Amino acid sequence: MFRSTFILALFLSVAQISFCQDSTLYKSAYAGGYLVVPENQTWELDRVFVNGGAAYSIQVSNSNFKQTTFNQGDTLITPYYIAEMELLDKKDMVQYQFYFKLREDDR
Repeated sequence: MFRSTFILALFLSVAQISFCQDSTLYKSAYAGGYLVVPENQTWELDRVFVNGGAAYSIQVSNSNFKQTTFNQGDTLITPYYIAEMELLDKKDMVQYQFYFKLREDDR
C-alpha cells in the first residue's frame, strides 16, 4: 500500500512540474538593434525594460512597439530613442530587456 501511494505521489509531482513550466522568454538587444523570431515560434510581448548599465531597469510601455505579437521570421527593431531613456544615468549603451510569452500552440 505504501509503495503504490509513494509511486502515485511521485508521478503526480513530476507530471505537475512538466505541465506547469513557465513559457517566458528573455531576450535583450541594444537600442537600434533587432531581434528575429526563430522558425516555429510565436512570441507575445509581455513587458519591456531599458537599462543603461546601472543596477536598475526602467519598465517602458509596450505601445513603443508597433506590434506585440511576432511570428516566425518577424523582425523586432528596437527604437534608437524613447523618452524613458532620459531617466537613465548613461544613455550611450542602452539595452532593452524583453520578456515574451510563447504562444500555447508553439510549446
